[in-house]
Amino acid sequence: MEGAQVVDHHKHKQTKEGRGAKEKKKDLKAKKEGNRKERHNSRAFSVANVVRTQRSIQRNLDRSQKKEYVPLEDRRSVDPNEAPPPLIVVMGPQGVGKSTLIRSL
Repeated sequence: MEGAQVVDHHKHKQTKEGRGAKEKKKDLKAKKEGNRKERHNSRAFSVANVVRTQRSIQRNLDRSQKKEYVPLEDRRSVDPNEAPPPLIVVMGPQGVGKSTLIRSL
């Protein structure tokens, strides 16, 4: 083609210089060779305040245990000869006004 200009394509970005690049190159080399040492940041998954965390865990355990047990109450009346309170049931199909009756009492 006559008159066509040759387009110079961009090259790949050069690797950075400095400590980070050296560490990355060393890590990639070790990964290829199979002797890569896995690093673990122990502070990344640790707790900042141990006492506060222990308190929080204990409180959550106490709350969950408290939900499991119902406190016993003496529901009997003071006078043993007194009859139990009367129980009234309002039954009926939907839409006949059961709740309206109860609210009006």
